[in-house]
Amino acid sequence: MFHRSTADTDALLTQWAALGTALGCPANPWMREGLRLLRSWQRWPRAYHNATHLQACLGHWQTVQKELPGALEQPHAVALALWFHDAVYWPWSAHNELRSAQWTSRFLNGQHVPPSLVSTVHAHIMATCHNPGALQGDATWVVDIDLAVLGQSDAVYRQFERNVRKEYFFVRWPRYVAGRSAVLQGFLDRPRIYHNEWFFYRYESQARANLRHALEALQQGQLYA
Repeated sequence: MFHRSTADTDALLTQWAALGTALGCPANPWMREGLRLLRSWQRWPRAYHNATHLQACLGHWQTVQKELPGALEQPHAVALALWFHDAVYWPWSAHNELRSAQWTSRFLNGQHVPPSLVSTVHAHIMATCHNPGALQGDATWVVDIDLAVLGQSDAVYRQFERNVRKEYFFVRWPRYVAGRSAVLQGFLDRPRIYHNEWFFYRYESQARANLRHALEALQQGQLYA
């Protein structure tokens, strides 16, 4: 079963093809994997972690590349991490990032790319577990891009919260309130949500406002929607 999203599949495949060309990978197996990836990104029960999220992440990657040339040490590794970071996504699993990283490594090891690239992309994907702690280099950009939704407009953030709840449809409301509140509070408790100044000055203030409002709604027994 597939979850329909508003992402432009043709545009995504064009970007995937360009990435493969830049890495010097054979076109046919590369494009087959791209189709497989997009099928996975659109599977049920994804409502937020779908191809629209992927497209948004790649849009931020392109903007950073354009506005801050040279900011990314290995832009292709960052792009690969974004493509694969939610390749596996089952809301009831605690191992999505690991399985996504393992999928990435299996595929890239067959593409004759440098082993260092494979290990770097694997590490970037694991960084999207969003555990507290220090990150360095391009991993900070991957994480900031993944969390960019937190700092979007009120309307966009409200839709995000609705979609997250749809993905966790199987969790009874009291348990959802407790779990989601802990996640939101965890981000609020951090000294800063975004590592890089480019994201921090654009999104930090709005992200904190969004998180506070969503947390307040949950504490009142409501979904911030």
